[in-house]
Amino acid sequence: MHVNPEIFKGYDVRGFFPEEIDAQGAYIIARAFVEYIRGKKKGQLKVLVGSDARPSSPELKKAIIDGLLDDGVLVIDQGLTTTPFHYYLVRDKQCDGGLMVTASHNPYRYNGIKFTMPPEAEKDEAIAIIREIARRGIFQKNVERGRVVEEMPTRQYIEKLVSLVDLSKARALKVVCDAGGGMASLFLDKIARVVPFSMAVINSDLFFDANHAPLNPVKEECLASLKNKVIETRADCGVAFDPDGDRSGFVTGNARYLRGDYVGAFFAREILKQNPGAAVIYDIRASSIFRETIQSSGGRALESRVGHRFIKQLMRQENAVFAAEFSGHFYFRETYNMDSDFLPMLTFIQYLSQSDKTADGILDEFALYPSSGEINFKVEDTKNILERIAAYYSDARETKWLDGFTVYYDDWWANIRMSNTEPLVRLNVEARTRELLDTKVMEIKKLLSP
Repeated sequence: MHVNPEIFKGYDVRGFFPEEIDAQGAYIIARAFVEYIRGKKKGQLKVLVGSDARPSSPELKKAIIDGLLDDGVLVIDQGLTTTPFHYYLVRDKQCDGGLMVTASHNPYRYNGIKFTMPPEAEKDEAIAIIREIARRGIFQKNVERGRVVEEMPTRQYIEKLVSLVDLSKARALKVVCDAGGGMASLFLDKIARVVPFSMAVINSDLFFDANHAPLNPVKEECLASLKNKVIETRADCGVAFDPDGDRSGFVTGNARYLRGDYVGAFFAREILKQNPGAAVIYDIRASSIFRETIQSSGGRALESRVGHRFIKQLMRQENAVFAAEFSGHFYFRETYNMDSDFLPMLTFIQYLSQSDKTADGILDEFALYPSSGEINFKVEDTKNILERIAAYYSDARETKWLDGFTVYYDDWWANIRMSNTEPLVRLNVEARTRELLDTKVMEIKKLLSP
């Protein structure tokens, strides 16, 4: 049996189904995952398995469960779920690990597996180790077959999330939610029944097929339906969810996009009022306003590499209260340092209801510095290109190699890094003026050219 090594990415397993990842590969990966976990845990293992609604997910999920059972694992089958609910339940049920069948926002020809490791294993290069175990393909034999139990505590999960916020002033607010045909569809109507504010849900039918492009909440062109509905209904704000529910995109009442780092800065300021001196984490792409807001609010501002694995490690290490990524991932201490699906929306509504500003006013407060957003490039020799850029900006005030290459001057900064999920180089630039921003983007584009 064989597993394509190219499907093992920086954070997870992802590839075309069935050319790159198929049932046989999923079976082997499940057994490799168990072999890896057995190095950390003793006795019978308990593993949670969930999936999104891609057409290929049932086949891959069945193969994963078969692999776990052949290794004697007690399998908890969560059924169809969001990735954050899956993460939460792994910790809440004190499972030894979790396997979530999804390819997140990738087109529906893709599928993959997201892993949840035991907390003590989060610092390991777990994906690389699992890949090597899968390559060897040597697993335990004559193991007493495991068993499966089904568990999907949706009501309890929603009640838990709602209990974490104060919505007593939110009754007058109107919110539009775009489920995007993804896994959020299974939960938003249930949430609408238990919150005091008005929630309108669009695109609430599951549609994981080639006729529908996956909703990517950081791409404004994917938010057109949400923006139109917000304007049509005169809502106070709108929230969109990506296919597996682990990222949120916000728009204002005037249908303006609220970037993830601006929302993160807003949350950080409010959270630090109740948690003075606490650590808050932002990723290396975030606007300077995020760091400045944390510091001016009395918090410890900590910078992280891009990606949930690095954010979660740093949150645990520093006992951080909150973290946010430019891409719309939001992490809370109350959800076991995991990124959340619906708590960002509920938190935004809480703080908006307690503010004397509209969502547009909040955007104006935090969107101070002109920014390029994330620009993608296909390049051949990343290492040499980054070294060339580093040499060009050798007079910078500060440089970092934390995640790709970051250069800092007094009035602008830029980060150039390799994507962990796609064959791309990603560029982010921020400056104090629009003219300077345009100049630096053009300058770096020329440096990135062959």
